[in-house]
Amino acid sequence: FTTLLYTIKFEELPKMLAIDSKLCRMMLTSRMVLSEEQQKHVCEGDLASYMDHCPEWLQTKDDHTKNWMDLDNRMTSNVALCRAVGRKYFLMPDDPAQFAKCEEVEKILFSLMNTMCYLINKICFAPNNPDGNDFDPEYARSRFLPKFEQKMAALEEQIAGPFIMGDSLPVYADYLLYACLYDVKMFLPQGFGSGKYAKIEEFMEKFWTYPSPIRRWFKSSESKSGEYIRPPVPSIFELLPEEQLQGDI
Repeated sequence: FTTLLYTIKFEELPKMLAIDSKLCRMMLTSRMVLSEEQQKHVCEGDLASYMDHCPEWLQTKDDHTKNWMDLDNRMTSNVALCRAVGRKYFLMPDDPAQFAKCEEVEKILFSLMNTMCYLINKICFAPNNPDGNDFDPEYARSRFLPKFEQKMAALEEQIAGPFIMGDSLPVYADYLLYACLYDVKMFLPQGFGSGKYAKIEEFMEKFWTYPSPIRRWFKSSESKSGEYIRPPVPSIFELLPEEQLQGDI
């Protein structure tokens, strides 16, 4: 690997607009904010300052606490935005123990999604690698599988079934969980459907068929195209500093 030629610092990344988040649009649809005009109004109003809802565990305090694996800041932004929507539309659990469970799910998903992103963009595509930069998806999937299995088992422990809190209304973290699992499934489809992760498979099915306004979203063409947070192919092309090239991830 070569050393840094140019990179964008975490705090210099352009802020994601709320309306550009597919996760946000799904959540708004489930709250009966349906039209593009209505969604844009909410996103440019109450949700414009969504980073105010960034959780304590994700906030950068100094150079040693930067979430450098969140290469494009997409997970940090979507976690904060998901919380902001949840707070506005009463999707946040009031019970401290339930909220702690949601936060634990956030942390597991943050690690899972950023590992996938890092492997795709900086190891198995590797613009830092002088020997070439062709993306090898099969190699990426094989490298990702152990982390995937570890994190899926951890998620199974957090899901009461069918949703995170049990047989109740979905909370904000259920929306984040669905979005992340959808993206992971696009990258590693063979990791799903075997019955090994029964709670997660039940969750995905129940969330998709839940009899609420969210069904409007799943009937839309927008729900069927593109990723919620991260694509299953290289999308980040800046070079990384040498100390951030984690070959053992």
